[in-house]
Amino acid sequence: MAMGPILIVGMCPSHKPTLGNKQNATFRKLESWMDRLNITHFSFINTFDYHDKPKMSNVNFKSLQDACMEYNNILALGLFVSRALDRIDVKHYTLPHPSPLNRLLNDKQYENFIIQGCKDYLL
Repeated sequence: MAMGPILIVGMCPSHKPTLGNKQNATFRKLESWMDRLNITHFSFINTFDYHDKPKMSNVNFKSLQDACMEYNNILALGLFVSRALDRIDVKHYTLPHPSPLNRLLNDKQYENFIIQGCKDYLL
């Protein structure tokens, strides 16, 4: 797949460890999606810098917009992130949030559908 740099935008930092062999289930799911998409390198940012309940009032839209300027391929993790990107008119593809609490991901057909949609977006 020939594509430019990819930016993945998450909601907020996890409070669970993500270093070394201590990756949490959310990051393992995201990593499995990147493998399925043949993506080996990507950048990652969050809509805000601390673990908290998401509120649009916590998003620094100027910083988010500045971070997105260098990317034509932006993937939003979840609807909160997608809405934040919509507010600043950033074109993106919305993936479901990869948390194990997201019951939509129990349906493998749905997961295959969103991965195919992401492939189509990135082409």
